[in-house]
Amino acid sequence: MQSEYLIPPGFKDNVSFDAYIEHEYKNNIINYFRSNGFDLVKTPLIEYSNNKNNNSFLITKKKNEINLKIRNDITPQIIRIVSSRLIQKIRPLKLCYYGEVVRKKGTMLRPERQFLQVGAETIGSKSVKADIEIINLAYQSLSMIGINQITIELSSRIFLKKLFNIVNNSVLEKNLIKSIKSKDLNSCYKFLNNDDQKNLLSKIFKCTGKVEKINNNLDSLVIDSKTKEEINNIRSIVSTIKLNKSDQINIDLSEINEKKYHDGIKFTFFAKDIRGEIANGGRYTIKHRKNNETATGFTCFMDTVLRASSFENIAKKVLLSFNTDNKIKNDLIKEGYVLFSIFENSSDLKKDALKFGCNYYLENKIIKEI
Repeated sequence: MQSEYLIPPGFKDNVSFDAYIEHEYKNNIINYFRSNGFDLVKTPLIEYSNNKNNNSFLITKKKNEINLKIRNDITPQIIRIVSSRLIQKIRPLKLCYYGEVVRKKGTMLRPERQFLQVGAETIGSKSVKADIEIINLAYQSLSMIGINQITIELSSRIFLKKLFNIVNNSVLEKNLIKSIKSKDLNSCYKFLNNDDQKNLLSKIFKCTGKVEKINNNLDSLVIDSKTKEEINNIRSIVSTIKLNKSDQINIDLSEINEKKYHDGIKFTFFAKDIRGEIANGGRYTIKHRKNNETATGFTCFMDTVLRASSFENIAKKVLLSFNTDNKIKNDLIKEGYVLFSIFENSSDLKKDALKFGCNYYLENKIIKEI
């Protein structure tokens, strides 16, 4: 018989101090977004199911009722909002958001099936400056909460898409994608028809690594005006984003994008020795009924962010008597203390402070550290 206290794999009760830290980091990031002109929006947990994503939990329905699902990503909800309620707003439109998402299945790098997303989107600007602003916004907000040794990986699906269009065979493309994911160039060659296709893929593979090492290789991928523009965009991003000494930008134009809605510049943030990505985002197209518009944005994954932060997050928790004057309490709160009031009289405040997990106690109006 299953215990009523168990929860499914990929979910957890967060009863540690991390719950508070996640809350603080989320607030700091959102406040930073808003200080940079991004308006906060809030979306619902439940959406109508359109059967476009099979990694969502469906809600059991009665006959003749419309299918519902629990959101597994907030970006599609932003797309829905800007395509409807905010369709008349002046572009570029800058929005930010936060919220829990739930996924039917986890992955090897992200087995968690529920986590907090915090993100920002710029809608309606084709300028590479919008990409630069979004990437810099992500970088600055993550650095601000103590994440060091950041690697930003830049990619773009334009170059592989050019190859797939030349191959023009869905079966070969499917097999090719598997080999590209494995970074096995020789295996890829089996699914290419001629030397020109092989040469193009080889050039794409050579555009993988640290920017300073592969920068000259990028010119070999200038095939037409679109690829030339994308190479220029990549170089603009690299030259404009100013990094700390311990951080770096890598390029991988052979990356297979799992989020199929990205159709241009894509970026992923990693932190050294931390499992999973801490943030990702990129360019995508929003399809309206009458016309399309471009957008760029990113999402932070707060569970990974918590693991990556270098800050020593220790609460200044102080034990005090329930009858302590409110002015003293308010002054302590302003100084950053977390108050823990006890209801009974204490004969040993220090002992009680240790018992309740406090690192300070108030005795005779004086704060004492344990």
